[in-house]
Amino acid sequence: MGFDRAKGDIVAAAYQRTTGQVAYLDESYQAPDPTITQSNTFYVFTAVVVHKDAMIELRKGLGEIAEGSWWHTTKALLEDTGRKKTRGMLEYLAEGFEACVIAHKVPVESGDHDAEKARRACYRGLAIELAAGSPGKWDPVELLVLEERNQMNFRNKDKRNHVELVSEKKIPRNTRLLQTSPKFERLLWLPDVVSSAYRRTLTHRDETSKLFEIIKGQVHFVEPVE
Repeated sequence: MGFDRAKGDIVAAAYQRTTGQVAYLDESYQAPDPTITQSNTFYVFTAVVVHKDAMIELRKGLGEIAEGSWWHTTKALLEDTGRKKTRGMLEYLAEGFEACVIAHKVPVESGDHDAEKARRACYRGLAIELAAGSPGKWDPVELLVLEERNQMNFRNKDKRNHVELVSEKKIPRNTRLLQTSPKFERLLWLPDVVSSAYRRTLTHRDETSKLFEIIKGQVHFVEPVE
């Protein structure tokens, strides 16, 4: 419990230091794999930009749709109830004013077996555009909240990707990256559901491939930056 409280405190402290909007980031990808496929590869990195004054309402609404405190879109899409809830989350997001920003790299290079080069390029594209702002779409974002990966070496790579952008002066020094888990911040469900919906347009031809149409009007695409 102490670990959980500490993680929650870190997230809360990051919000206290932030004005304006916060971007929540998650990804979906298909990397080259000799045993599965060398074609149809892609990397999709999604950000959903949320105003601080909308956070409480959004968390509450997402919990009501999920009927619980846990959510993972990939698993939800495996059964009818989960697909209905996924649709419900996308419709709920589409009712608001939150901008969704996607960096989409295709194909992933054949030698990029773990898709880390593609991830870096997509993150760079997203972070640069989010930090700069887009008139009428989103204000410059100071805080990027990314779903942290399980392994420390991958978390360190994400941190380095961000530090490189600051050192290259491609984003302001006050643009911060916070890596945390959806169990400490439910709003990370938002980029998860949008990434999954867009992924289905690339990988499926069933009813789930049409889910992205619900949110398409709020989505803005940006170029990956090598």
